[in-house]
Amino acid sequence: MQDRVDGEGAAPLYLRVRDQLAARIEKGLLTPNTRLPSERILAEEHNTTRVTARLALAQLEAEGRIYRSNRRGWFVSPPRLIYKPTHDYSFSENVTAQGRVPATETLDVTPTQAGTWLAARTGLTVGDPIVWLRRRRQIDDRPVLVENIYLNPKRLPGIETYNFDRSLWKLLREQYGVELRGKQIEMYPTALVDPQASAIGVTAGTAGLYVTRCSRDADGCFVEFDEEFWLHDALSIQVDVS
Repeated sequence: MQDRVDGEGAAPLYLRVRDQLAARIEKGLLTPNTRLPSERILAEEHNTTRVTARLALAQLEAEGRIYRSNRRGWFVSPPRLIYKPTHDYSFSENVTAQGRVPATETLDVTPTQAGTWLAARTGLTVGDPIVWLRRRRQIDDRPVLVENIYLNPKRLPGIETYNFDRSLWKLLREQYGVELRGKQIEMYPTALVDPQASAIGVTAGTAGLYVTRCSRDADGCFVEFDEEFWLHDALSIQVDVS
């Protein structure tokens, strides 16, 4: 079986397989979270090789149209969550407002000290106390990100005792009267590696988006530094420009 169809300028066969699968997704014949046929079955359906089928699936994954779940196979990606970094809302509020179901799971809460890396990003002094929070967050029962949050216990005394399976922003407002004002946000593509990859249930090397946010209160006091490791197909970033 050749991997290129005949004719001048013809696309590689794996792209033609990709186009047929993408068309079925766009027409709603393959709905979100539907499991796709195996590579073997796809190869048989399209009269090609498993290598070609695998390339077509990899292309769709790179485009964010499908995702791979460890030991479960390939699935159609659900709609991306719209994320507006200049707006103030919690993850749960944003997900719910878009008709989806959020969930948060606390993985670990560890009182520790700021190291050189964190101090450089927050203005803390090396050795300052910090509370390190790890959480996994889901949309419609699918894990989409894991986050490391570093909280300032001097500004938030006793913060490590609270339940973090809820909105952190609401907790800061209700228990500490903190309104986050100054924020510095950075984001760029990355490859998810362990422990983040395994926490989300994907293979190390899966494409992801890395987002950091350093937040301060109205007086400029450091409150939290948030590292977010997102699946690349889960998020659509929008910025309103006036």
